[in-house]
Amino acid sequence: MEALVIIDMINEFVNGKFGSDRAKSIVGNIKKLIEIFNEKNLPVIYAKDSHIDGDPELKVWGNHAMKGSFSSEIIDDLKPDTNAIVVEKRTYDAFFETNLNEILKSKNVDKVFFSGVSTDICVLHTVAHAFFLGYETYIVKECTESIKESNKDFGLKYMNNIYGTKIISIKEIGEIL
Repeated sequence: MEALVIIDMINEFVNGKFGSDRAKSIVGNIKKLIEIFNEKNLPVIYAKDSHIDGDPELKVWGNHAMKGSFSSEIIDDLKPDTNAIVVEKRTYDAFFETNLNEILKSKNVDKVFFSGVSTDICVLHTVAHAFFLGYETYIVKECTESIKESNKDFGLKYMNNIYGTKIISIKEIGEIL
């Protein structure tokens, strides 16, 4: 079974301190992706930063997307419906010290499609962990973004070369699902 994981489409990374026009540009495509997964009754999971004091990445980036804050909320345009699952994460990796793997296993998922930001940071680290856990991984290229095009290109090439992640177009989803 397939599942969609949407990474860090939160106020902080779309409209806030680390937001960008590049992040905003994928919102419509992610909406389409959600519709496709909902039509097929496949799991849609949101992974979002929800930091607490002392989290390691705060040393690198400063306070951001703190648990319970507006900045850690999923953007209004992509608010989860009642069937969606939200996983709060405290590192780049949405599997690390969360219940994401248990959720996927309970739904018999073996193929995970990833979208969101940033391709070269949180998406990459989450895909790496998914690979180590044995999942088949996919990136929908129009549904992920980074601060710079070169960062996105690096992330996509790295995941494809190192983890065998399939980089696909949103138009190819119908052939796979």
